[in-house]
Amino acid sequence: MKKKIALSITGSDPSGGTGIQADLKAFASLGVHGTTVVTCITAQNTQRVKEIHKLPLNIIESQFDVLLDDFKIDAVKAGMLYDRKIVKCIAKKIKKHNLKSVVDPVMVATSGDVPSERDFVAAMKKELLPYAYITTPNIHEAQILSEVKIETIDDVKEACSIIHEMGSQYVLITGGHIEGSFAKDVLFNGKDYAIFSLPKIPDKKTHGSGCTFSSLIAGLLALGERPNDAVERAKNILWNMIYYGYNLGKGTDMLNNSLDVANDVPHSFPTDDHFNTWLELKKSVDALVPLIPREYIPEVGMNVGYAQANAKTQKDICAIDGRIVKTQDGAMGCGKMCFGSSKHIASIILAAMTFSPNIRCALNIKYSKDNLKQCKRAGFSVGSFDRRYEPSTISSTMEWGTKDVITRLNHIPDVIYDTGAIGKEPMIRLLGRNPKDIVDKMRTLSENLKKY
Repeated sequence: MKKKIALSITGSDPSGGTGIQADLKAFASLGVHGTTVVTCITAQNTQRVKEIHKLPLNIIESQFDVLLDDFKIDAVKAGMLYDRKIVKCIAKKIKKHNLKSVVDPVMVATSGDVPSERDFVAAMKKELLPYAYITTPNIHEAQILSEVKIETIDDVKEACSIIHEMGSQYVLITGGHIEGSFAKDVLFNGKDYAIFSLPKIPDKKTHGSGCTFSSLIAGLLALGERPNDAVERAKNILWNMIYYGYNLGKGTDMLNNSLDVANDVPHSFPTDDHFNTWLELKKSVDALVPLIPREYIPEVGMNVGYAQANAKTQKDICAIDGRIVKTQDGAMGCGKMCFGSSKHIASIILAAMTFSPNIRCALNIKYSKDNLKQCKRAGFSVGSFDRRYEPSTISSTMEWGTKDVITRLNHIPDVIYDTGAIGKEPMIRLLGRNPKDIVDKMRTLSENLKKY
């Protein structure tokens, strides 16, 4: 299959966090081939922009022309254009070649430096926005473009409408700078507003998030996604890149642009409770995997699930759409966390919740006499069921077995196990109130294994 091609038109950042370098990494994470037109050379790091040197217009034009002579560009991201002359140059090229462009009107960097001349704004409004497919200002940039003071979502919508009148087919105002625990981005197409909301990640201030967001949108448009879908997926990918971001310098964090991070993203969630359940499980799985000894990983792999409060069906249980498996180096998580993905774990949790709504989490580990002994040494209460006594009329062994144990013991144990049957691997299951409870139990087991 022939690769799609996206073009980034922006400055160069030697730290690799923004600009051309960030855009190319974002394109690559989507499987899109990235091309570039460099407008400025900057001297910057994670703390500040020290110097900006704009390239001569003839060099900028030459880069553009030589690319269009050779490639079919599927989408364009325009970032740091710096001044009126560069804006006019790029606008002329976009108009001439009828390119689908995502315009990120870079005005204020994360560090607070202003990388554009003052006449940039007037040129942006008059020359470029009339030919933009999607314009992606942040709150500060939207205030400058629209001359609206933005404090609420209604203010954002008003600014969207004003910027849309400048000619951009879609306007996306990113809301990470509005007070509150959620980052709410508003997309406007001239008729309808769509709001994309994900929780902010505390204590994370990242270098290049705006650049990467707009380049992800451009890459997804190049792949044929519709604007609303491209924005939603780009936001989800960016959230994950921020979540797994890392610190290398003395300033803001770098985004994690790796392919695995880009592919392991949250899906759309119908409610905030769905997201919070997913996030709590995700954090705990990240902590859990390094703790798991190889001795505890069954042949079929491990899974862990976490139920929403008042869960009623498998669709209310978040689990790994895959497994935690055994490798030469230890445990490795394979698959995403999503709702409705594991009937086995969901059946155990739902059965336990009929006795106590507070028991919302479960994890399976390998059965062996030694592993069972470690559970007892840890002080865990233990119960078991025998598959030979399973009624022929039941639809779920896990539901029946879990209820059978709890009924006979008259309490919910920490551990429920069975010794298997023909074609059925024996298994131990840990039950807990939440993912942290399960992580604590696995940590105890892991420490005991080292002692004995």
